[in-house]
Amino acid sequence: MVVLVCLSSSVDAQIPRERANPGGPVFEVFWAPNIITTASVANVPKGNLNVTIMHVFGIATDGIKDLFGLDDPANIRIGFDYGVSDRVSIGFARSRFDKLFDFRFKANLLRQTRDGRIPLEVAIKGDMGIRTDEIEFDLKDRPNYLGAVLIGRKFSDVVSLQIVPMFSHFNTVFIEIGENEEVIKEENDHLALGIGGRFVLSTRIAVLFEYIPVFGSRSDGTRDEMGIALNLETGGHVFQLFLKTSTWLTEQHAISRNRDRFLAGDFRFGFTVNRVFSLASN
Repeated sequence: MVVLVCLSSSVDAQIPRERANPGGPVFEVFWAPNIITTASVANVPKGNLNVTIMHVFGIATDGIKDLFGLDDPANIRIGFDYGVSDRVSIGFARSRFDKLFDFRFKANLLRQTRDGRIPLEVAIKGDMGIRTDEIEFDLKDRPNYLGAVLIGRKFSDVVSLQIVPMFSHFNTVFIEIGENEEVIKEENDHLALGIGGRFVLSTRIAVLFEYIPVFGSRSDGTRDEMGIALNLETGGHVFQLFLKTSTWLTEQHAISRNRDRFLAGDFRFGFTVNRVFSLASN
């Protein structure tokens, strides 16, 4: 499927670049609907379908013995987002871990304007995930949720920044006994703040970063998610190479289940492919 998506030549390369009026909205605050794990304020235009393929491997710093993480079990997520309007999109995806299906929406409440009349881009996102793996959970125990407010600004053609207050909830969590008989408890709820940005190096290359600190109570033994990425606009799609701590590919899982520290060398290699197909009738 990756080959078919990457080789298709009859579709747009990314979220379309448009000529903006002086008082109109600012375009290309970000090139794709996601920074790394967190969503960006960029949305899918009306009548377009964005196909996303995300792939993350094991710990890269374990060295050559497992080919820098490539031999470890990998998480894969394939998603589809459709632009209902230029401000509203809906989508769903399926991840390998937990055999997770998630359903989401994003709506832009404010668009940053070129004349500065509206200085910020503001959007809201909701996501509901349902694990479908073989585990003794009733249906009511399987859902998890995310609610987020995305606030971003394009400061120049080079710099865009974003913050994302977010809240996650899991209907059911686990309590385990560790190696030293200690109790390891997960929390149902997490409050976090996603911090991300983009630095454009050329018309086709950009560097991104992401940090998601958790505030208040948190699951035992977890760490704040962190990552850096390189975005490549190749003329056929937006291709991202990233290093990040968590194997999870949805925000609610990354903030509640990440146990590794980026600055300690506990990061993973992965990639994301974004491809926009125009489904609008002429």
